[in-house]
Amino acid sequence: MSLILSIPLFFMTLLSAFGGSITPGETFDITAIRSIVIRGDSSSIRITTDAGRPYEAVTTGRRIGWFSSWYSNWFFNACKDESRVQIDGTSMTIDVAISAWSDIGDCAPDVSANVPAGASVKIDQHAFMARLDGNFSSFRTSGNAADISLDGHASEVDISGTAVRANLTYASIARNEKIGIEATSLDATLGFGADVPVDYTVTAKASLVDAEKPSVPGAKPQVTIRGDYVRARIR
Repeated sequence: MSLILSIPLFFMTLLSAFGGSITPGETFDITAIRSIVIRGDSSSIRITTDAGRPYEAVTTGRRIGWFSSWYSNWFFNACKDESRVQIDGTSMTIDVAISAWSDIGDCAPDVSANVPAGASVKIDQHAFMARLDGNFSSFRTSGNAADISLDGHASEVDISGTAVRANLTYASIARNEKIGIEATSLDATLGFGADVPVDYTVTAKASLVDAEKPSVPGAKPQVTIRGDYVRARIR
């Protein structure tokens, strides 16, 4: 049985009056958090806006790789979660960090959060996988390698990186959507639904654009894609 060390980080907005740093193991409500920044070590990220579940955030450290199943709770050199959280007003910053002894098993950090609808999300990591389900005011990322999916809605999306795969599926359209994606190598799929006019431009050295409808200048959603090598599907 692989060792999984899970440390819940739940955050309380009453601290927003004076801010502060939260250490692993403390439990807090994050009902009033409106902005999340995730940075630090590369990680797998899942963020939802489910009003039927508690608003909370959890970080975990897990072993991956060929020999991960050889580890058990008899082993001292665990994947130790050393992530830290900073509360500043209605903003929450998660600094992801994993500490492990050098050995044949690799450690992978996971971040999971359920936040109120309308929150903004920013991810600043060298490499990450991010899954967002729900309604967000904005979603911004920067890094080298990223695998991103959004299922729901975000009024503003700004994605930049070196190698990026992005799958954005909009469940509703408010006619205020602005989406910008810039990457050296990009594989993007954007879905807005049938009969939705979209203003889109693609600028690249080499590109393959598969769009069911021609661009409608001045329409919203507005999509701007830039890169060296781009494959884009717009639906």
